[in-house]
Amino acid sequence: MRASAVMALAVGLYVIHRWAKGEPAITSQAAVGGLFAIGVIALLDQGRTEEIARGLAWLFLLGAAYNAIPDIAAAAGAQTGGTRTETAVIKEA
Repeated sequence: MRASAVMALAVGLYVIHRWAKGEPAITSQAAVGGLFAIGVIALLDQGRTEEIARGLAWLFLLGAAYNAIPDIAAAAGAQTGGTRTETAVIKEA
C-alpha cells in the first residue's frame, strides 16, 4: 500500500475521531494540516525515501488509531445503549 494512501487513512481516522468526540469534524485548520501531511508523505513516497515515507505514514496511522479507537467505541456504545448491566442488591430482613 502506498504511503500516501496510509496517510490519507490516518487523516480520515482523525476526522472520525473528532466527530466521535462531538467536536466539529472538519475545521479549516484540520483540513489544511491534513492536506499538508498527505502532501509531504506523497512527496517522500518515491525513490530512495519511499521506505521512510512508508514508516512515517504507518506511525501516523498507529498514533491516530491509538487515540481514536476508544472514543469511537464509546460513541458506538452510547448510540446502541451500551452493554451496561446492573446488579441487584438483595437485603436480608
